[in-house]
Amino acid sequence: MYFVPSLTELAGLDVLIVGGGDSAFDWALSLEPIASSVTLIHRRERFRAHQGTVDKVRDSTVRLLTPYEVARLHGDGRIEGADIFCNSDDGGVRERLDVQAVVAALGFKADLGPFTRWGLEQRKRHIVVDQAMRTSLPRVFAAGDIVEYDGKVKLISVGFGEAATAVNNAAVVINPDAHVFPGHSSDP
Repeated sequence: MYFVPSLTELAGLDVLIVGGGDSAFDWALSLEPIASSVTLIHRRERFRAHQGTVDKVRDSTVRLLTPYEVARLHGDGRIEGADIFCNSDDGGVRERLDVQAVVAALGFKADLGPFTRWGLEQRKRHIVVDQAMRTSLPRVFAAGDIVEYDGKVKLISVGFGEAATAVNNAAVVINPDAHVFPGHSSDP
C-alpha cells in the first residue's frame, strides 16, 4: 500500500485505488489528470460515494471495476503489480494489473477496543450519548465517530461540534463555577 503525502508523488504512475466511498472516488478524480492510468475497484456493485462524484468518475478515463477485490500485490521493495479478481465469478479468475502504486481508500470500522469493558451503553459498535455528549457513566463524555444518538449525522464537521459540546459540558462537571455557554467565539 502507499502513504501519499501529496498527489504529485503519483504523477505518471499506474495507480490502483481500492474502495467505494467518497475518498476512493475523490482520489480517482484527483489522480486522473496526472497519473498514467487510474483503476478503481470495489468489492460490491453499489458505492457509498455521492452519486454526482460516481457519475464524474464513470464519465472519466478511470477504469472502474466492480465487484472486484485485490488478491495479491507484487514487487520487491516497491509495488510492481496487483492481482485482482471478480468476486462474483465462481472461479475467481485473476487479472494482473501492472501498477506502481495502490491507494487503499477503505474507510474505517468503529472499534471500541477497551471501552467495551468500561460498562458504557453501546449501540452497533458505538457509545451512546445524550445531547450534552454524556455517556451512561457519570463524568465520562464522548464525541465524534465513536458516538451514537438519535439523529446523528456522520460528518467530520458534526464531530467538531460534538467535541465543543462535550468539552463545555464536561467543564461544568469539573468546575461547577464554569458555564456551559462560554460566549461566542467571535466575542472580543
